[in-house]
Amino acid sequence: GTVCLLGGNANKHDETPLDTLLRELNEELQYPPWVDAIDERNIINDSKLQLSNKPQYNSSLVPPLPGTIRYLGTTLHFQSASLIQKPTPYAFMCALYEITIRPDQLPPGAIYPRGANVQEGRVVLLSKEQLIKHSKYAWGYEYTMERYFGKKVGNRQKGTAVSGVDEETWKETVWTPEK
Repeated sequence: GTVCLLGGNANKHDETPLDTLLRELNEELQYPPWVDAIDERNIINDSKLQLSNKPQYNSSLVPPLPGTIRYLGTTLHFQSASLIQKPTPYAFMCALYEITIRPDQLPPGAIYPRGANVQEGRVVLLSKEQLIKHSKYAWGYEYTMERYFGKKVGNRQKGTAVSGVDEETWKETVWTPEK
């Protein structure tokens, strides 16, 4: 299987983190039919790992078979005003999921030639080494990758910060994307 890390900022039509996941999957993978079959009751809640020192990668008691979906917790992502070149800083909550899928569940254009330009709205297959040593991240996702793999990434952006959101804080926070 192929492990996909997915996270995203909620939009005005998302009522729950799962709604955001489904929307992001459809946007990034070009509306595959298997997304409609995702059942919230089958998602493994590994969010406790967000508050541990253990890497999230290969850390579940459930083997990563195709169809496995893990909720890895929620993080608060902050970007300074100077980084995003705006008068005020920006922050958002990101619900992070890991999905194990078969390569044939990816859109045909997912495999780009070496050195492809990875941008928002594209899917590309990268190795663990590429993600840690060579990739450049936006929105503080370098911290997400460090937590996931338990290793420092090679490229860090100045002006970002990420913190874990514990279960109690999550319950107190209403999933209210900008309307």
